Amino acid sequence: MFKSYSESYHYLTTHIVPGPNSISYFIPFLLLPTALCIPPSILSKSRVASLFLPLILACLIHAWSCMNGLDVISVNLMQWSFVLLVCYDPRRTFIRLRQPQNHHLPNHEKKEHPEDRPAYVEEPYPRTLYPRIPWVLTLLISLRLSNWKTGHPSHDRHQPLTPLTRTAFSTHAILLALQSYLILDTTSLLTQQDPYFHITGTSITTPLLPHSPTNLLPQPLYSLLSLLPPRLIRTTLLSLQPYALITQGGSLPTLPIILLNSLHLWPNEWSPHTWPPFFGPISSVPENGLRGLWGKWWHQTNRYLSVPGRSLARSMGIDRRNWGGYMLPVISAFLLSGVMHMGLIPPKPLNTAMSTLSMRLYIGLFFWIQILGIGIEVFVSRALERFSPQLRWQGSVAGRIGTLMWVVLWFSYTLPLLAVPFRELGYWKYPPLPVSVVRWGLGGGWWVW
Repeated sequence: MFKSYSESYHYLTTHIVPGPNSISYFIPFLLLPTALCIPPSILSKSRVASLFLPLILACLIHAWSCMNGLDVISVNLMQWSFVLLVCYDPRRTFIRLRQPQNHHLPNHEKKEHPEDRPAYVEEPYPRTLYPRIPWVLTLLISLRLSNWKTGHPSHDRHQPLTPLTRTAFSTHAILLALQSYLILDTTSLLTQQDPYFHITGTSITTPLLPHSPTNLLPQPLYSLLSLLPPRLIRTTLLSLQPYALITQGGSLPTLPIILLNSLHLWPNEWSPHTWPPFFGPISSVPENGLRGLWGKWWHQTNRYLSVPGRSLARSMGIDRRNWGGYMLPVISAFLLSGVMHMGLIPPKPLNTAMSTLSMRLYIGLFFWIQILGIGIEVFVSRALERFSPQLRWQGSVAGRIGTLMWVVLWFSYTLPLLAVPFRELGYWKYPPLPVSVVRWGLGGGWWVW
């Protein structure tokens, strides 16, 4: 039985999704917290970084060689380790902001009424090991550094966050999960019937297939849809499905944790209702274009990838308000994000003539080319502000419409880069959901797997 499980796991991590195939993969998950638990009085920042970072990298290189490639989690760990050990100095400058629990406070600090307690307690790097361990572990899962002071005013002035109540968060999560379900269900109905998502080499401008008896969409609706440019239809589907998958993953799985927190079996700092929203306001897109989409609306889990660029700008004395000071973090974020997302491709994908390297480069290129788009956007917006300040373009109705059209045009030509490897991996070969309410409502079967 063990052999069959081992063979199944090897098949999964070789052909479907990359994953650990050696003990060296897991060692860095112990090395990073160990490094941060050593007080600066014993090892300085430079010594901790010079000792532990090469060890972490060596373990991961060995793990990647055993995997025959990268995966998202291990690359994420390497980048997060670099940020914490090189770009920041959390043991000296970070302060954790936590909500005190009444039973955790010393007797002389306990209050009769909860509203009399301080909203947050500032907790710098603990001097003793026992409280230091949860301090470090909380830091390691705080990729967005919410409820942490880092010593940088641009970040610290937004801390601490005002958390939602558990009820408000749970209600929002359920509604978001339902929305994501309907988006996935509806878009899969279209991707299942469109050859662009299944046949290698199909152009994104190829007209939609004529309506057929197997097409569940009403013919008048399908005819109206066919009047739109095929590129626009397909890039809309390409953007909606990842959004729905990510929001689905950030909503339903959080509910059991909220339940445990309500029963006092899970700490507040590790409960999702105390974290910032997964996505920002969609209004950021027409207001700020690509900068608003990536910087404010799209999920901010990997925002720390811009930190190396900001650190480089500070070390070079470049003002963050200058073009270079703005673009260096952008370059850092998208270069590293491209490398990390290349880890989505398994070492030996099935049923494809495309090489693994080519598929990874398509994914990396999508992220790397965003640097060019944001650079163009920054240059044009600053030129308009400088030479035509009386236009007041940004924030006006015409400005929002123009900005939104620019974003749609940009992604109409860059999102297809992701379609190439995802099509080769067979992402659209099967419906993403076993039960389809939309198909059932249109007269089809409700079970689609």
